[in-house]
Amino acid sequence: MAEVYYKIGEVAEMLMIEQYTLRYLEHSLRLKIKRNERGERQYSESDLETLRLVMKLKKEKGLNATAIRMALDNLETKTEEAPVLPVERPALPDIIRIGQTTERIAEQNQKLMEQNERLQASLKTLEQKINALEQRREERLDELIRLVKSDQEERQKSWLSALKRK
Repeated sequence: MAEVYYKIGEVAEMLMIEQYTLRYLEHSLRLKIKRNERGERQYSESDLETLRLVMKLKKEKGLNATAIRMALDNLETKTEEAPVLPVERPALPDIIRIGQTTERIAEQNQKLMEQNERLQASLKTLEQKINALEQRREERLDELIRLVKSDQEERQKSWLSALKRK
């Protein structure tokens, strides 16, 4: 039985999203969508499943493209590492696999958020240090300007004093 392929317009209609969104997802998530001899995208059932999962992760979990890419990579790695099961034993239902993947994504997302918080704190500390250094620099410049003006005034006074004595 030949595999069925869908055009981008059909897939966009099925998933109720715009064609440019599909192109963006393909690019940002590095999806490998088959193309025909004219370069037109041909989406397989497997591609549709992947896109449905992506849309679910984006809408329900609020994940961004980076987190979704990590989840897809993780899913591919787990699939590659999984031992070959005997034919009699059924594979995990899709919903369980999606749930497990979602949990892993949520954990990875939490780690990224914690890392982001630490980076924000470091950035704030650095900004405070820079501000303190700038303030010290300004104070030193003000002192230098005051000393130069004072020196100029002293020179002018001594010149005038010498002139008055004559």
